[in-house]
Amino acid sequence: MVKIALEWLAGCSGCEISILDLHEGIMELLKEADIVYAPVLMDVKEVPDDIDIAIVSGSVRNKENKERLEELRRKSKTLIAYGTCACYGGITGMADLYRPEDVTARIYSDNPSTEAADVPSEVVPELLPIVHPAGDFTEVDYFLPGCPPKELLVWDILMPLIKGEAPDVPKKSVCADCSRWMDHVEFDKLNRRIEGDPDPQKCFLSQGYVCLGSVTLGRCGALCTSAGIPCHGCGGPSLDVLREPSHDVYNGVIKRIAHLSKMPEKDVEKQIRDIGHVIYGFVIGSTIMEDKQVSLIPQLVKK
Repeated sequence: MVKIALEWLAGCSGCEISILDLHEGIMELLKEADIVYAPVLMDVKEVPDDIDIAIVSGSVRNKENKERLEELRRKSKTLIAYGTCACYGGITGMADLYRPEDVTARIYSDNPSTEAADVPSEVVPELLPIVHPAGDFTEVDYFLPGCPPKELLVWDILMPLIKGEAPDVPKKSVCADCSRWMDHVEFDKLNRRIEGDPDPQKCFLSQGYVCLGSVTLGRCGALCTSAGIPCHGCGGPSLDVLREPSHDVYNGVIKRIAHLSKMPEKDVEKQIRDIGHVIYGFVIGSTIMEDKQVSLIPQLVKK
């Protein structure tokens, strides 16, 4: 039997729930594999040896996260960065918009809803200066972004790996799965997501809404745009953004809006509010994205 380990670092447990979302399919998975380590599911404290597949979710936020990640790498044949936090820093990466001492102060001493106290010096692991994805500290065999990864994709990837086969994964952007139609419409004002009543059949970008579907890896079935919500980029950057040093989430969206609206790019940029959250919200912790020559992340991160 293939031995599987699940580890939850700095995350929300949504990725673990996505595995449970296989529903009856998890019984088929367990015919081929044993889950030998999963603190979120079972009472187990130590990582066993000889793991075949280690599935790590969450970002690396403190020293304990880093040590556990490195231990899993040593003890496993295959390591999967599971979910956008493990792949790119994810939502937790937005802590990089603040200094670590400001984060801890907000929790322990400067929070109006709690009684002020000193920052713990024992038991609570020390924060690292910034949030890291798993690949910053160890070799990762497979990256499976998503917030969380969708259950059908999990099945299509995990089952082949368990059987020793190479999985066939989608490589297109969210736009490829979106049924909305794109059009060139002249406008000179961008809308916030909470404003107006967008046409349910028309591309959000063509209506002046910031939608990251064109620069986001599409393994979700375009669920948000189908439900009337612009893409937030939770699937991580699309492959063309990852491959090209001159391509970035930010400049990709700016160029697309300028092209559709005929607004000058500089006028589009002036209307983008809160770049750290709206544009880089799921990838601000990513070294890959930060190192791009056109990235604005270095200007945003507080190191």
